[in-house]
Amino acid sequence: MGRLRARLGTGPLRAEHDRLVRVALVRAKRQPEATAILGTYSEQARAIAIGSWRARALHEHRSAAVFSRLLPQLIAAEAGREYQVTVLRMAMDELHHASLCQEVVALLGGDPDVEGDLGTEALPEHVSTTRLEAALRNVVFVGCMSETVALAMLTEERELTREPAIEHVIAQLAADEMLHARLGWAFLAETWPRLDEAARARTCAYLPRALRYLEQKMLEVMPEAPSAQLPPVSVIDEARALGVLEPREARALLYQVIHGVVLPRLEDHGLPAADAWARRCELAEVGTGSETRADTSDSEV
Repeated sequence: MGRLRARLGTGPLRAEHDRLVRVALVRAKRQPEATAILGTYSEQARAIAIGSWRARALHEHRSAAVFSRLLPQLIAAEAGREYQVTVLRMAMDELHHASLCQEVVALLGGDPDVEGDLGTEALPEHVSTTRLEAALRNVVFVGCMSETVALAMLTEERELTREPAIEHVIAQLAADEMLHARLGWAFLAETWPRLDEAARARTCAYLPRALRYLEQKMLEVMPEAPSAQLPPVSVIDEARALGVLEPREARALLYQVIHGVVLPRLEDHGLPAADAWARRCELAEVGTGSETRADTSDSEV
């Protein structure tokens, strides 16, 4: 366990941090940033939103390690320099996202420092494949699957958010996730034609496991409470205004995005995604052991 601190240091690199954020890491349309929550909300809604934004901050912070660990794999796979530079930028994005989420917590009246597990896991090496296949598997999981789902979630949250300060943060997150997803789809389009028949067969065999792991990890962060324990409808609506989807809504959206975007786009690129999705439940629980981890991917994206 550790503490993800919101406070920035005052050392010699503070100015460089501020310059990077100002010049390189702001993608959303610039607008005056609100410094307070404008509406009036129940304590229950605020507590739900604070818990959600704290969890998101921790998740975003850990995601920075995923992208930074993709860089050596892309280098080993002799990927284009544009992919290497972009994935490193994506790691910086995630660190910035964590800070933005902590700012939302503070606006809501919570402690922006977040207690949690700061440990991260190594990316799968896919040792039975070529370096190019290994990089492709992880980029597809991260960009084409996880980040594509994340972008859809953020788009929905932005539509429902009624607080300008929080909407501004979600707009920034969504702008970055769009880039993250684009990297996945661009790398797949460029790499898939370069694979030989054996490599394509191995990648197709891996796909059901990746989709199963995606589903499991996404559902874990969308715990579905029994109907009797659900907050009142008014509280759920207040939480939406503060950028938080109700878990049942999030689960429904997850499957809409998988069926409406992820699977069709993978099929367009030549991968048998619909069949892989249908066969995912034939697999045992994935992501629980070292042998399985070598065949899946890190979920902290």
